[in-house]
Amino acid sequence: MDTNKLNENIIKMRRDLHQIPEIGTDLPQTKNYVLSRLKELGLSVKESSKDSAIICDIGETNSSNIVAIRADMDALPIVEETGFDYASKNGNMHACGHDAHTACLIGAASYLLENKDRLNGTVRLIFQTGEEVAKGAKIIIEEGFLNGVKAIVGAHLGIIAAGVPNGEFVIQGGPLMSSYDKFIINVKGKGTHGANPHNGIDPLLTSTQIVQGLYNIKSREIVATDPTVISVCVINGGSLYNIIPDEVKIEGTFRAFSEENRQFIAKRIKEIAEHTALANRANAEVNIEWGSSAVVNDEKIASQLSEVCSNLGYKKAEKFTPTMIGEDFAEYLHVVKGTYILYATGTEKNIPHHNSKFEIDESKLYKASILMSEWAIKYLEDNK
Repeated sequence: MDTNKLNENIIKMRRDLHQIPEIGTDLPQTKNYVLSRLKELGLSVKESSKDSAIICDIGETNSSNIVAIRADMDALPIVEETGFDYASKNGNMHACGHDAHTACLIGAASYLLENKDRLNGTVRLIFQTGEEVAKGAKIIIEEGFLNGVKAIVGAHLGIIAAGVPNGEFVIQGGPLMSSYDKFIINVKGKGTHGANPHNGIDPLLTSTQIVQGLYNIKSREIVATDPTVISVCVINGGSLYNIIPDEVKIEGTFRAFSEENRQFIAKRIKEIAEHTALANRANAEVNIEWGSSAVVNDEKIASQLSEVCSNLGYKKAEKFTPTMIGEDFAEYLHVVKGTYILYATGTEKNIPHHNSKFEIDESKLYKASILMSEWAIKYLEDNK
């Protein structure tokens, strides 16, 4: 296959998708675009009954030898400020590279079709929604789209692979990305004039004590060598300089690699918030919004991918320290063995993900398509 032509097609599709970003699980424009590209390739698809997900099989019909490649399609509610001529203008933005993931998976479809005679089974392409809200992968599983699948891979582009040189892949077994969950704490007190705090119950003071207590979980209650993160990212309360409000809202995230730590942190957030509030005569309501567990890659599949990467002449990072950024690809790994890949495609500006000026280097996107496709071909051959 002409890799220059393949990359040109991927770039075009990525830029088309970049202009129509949609959030959550209902992605009508994105879905229609992907359907159009797949049908142009002569492929048949299955559509989810619960969201905008699309499933497409390439290879032998009714095969019991099935592997999957996954891409996520959703964007973020961020107003784009890149200045690109293909920038989004609808108030949302592909600020995490999912437009490139989707384009690369369509690129993989093209590559697999050209190599269809090498397929000893079926490659299932999974275009999922809602990664950013930790719902898309669960819907794919609920719909039964992983039934019969023996193994799965996916790739994340951008600069999530911090410190990895541009153009290199991170392929390794074991823990790669942490769990990610959200907590919301509503601290309710009694508002009063700032000059007379004794007449009220101060939810602001209570909130500051809760925040301090939450940060003590990591420093005093978890083994120091266990990677965990607790971050308070939102505190909302009050509207006037001299009025103590009735209520304050605290929001944040917690991350871990072990399910034990994940559950322990959630339990302690609830206990600390409720008891700290009680000590201040206030009340705290705690809600944990569960996201996804940690991404723990299969060693054997990681080894296969590494071998394919080497055979293709692509560069692979020697060692990567697992990141505390999360991914709902983890949900698939509870059902089927698999490996998630990171592909460093940052630009010299080094702009982080979820930033209004986020951008990627498009020059070698085709490598992700070919790497995952060649792995699928190898896996099907080795396990026929």
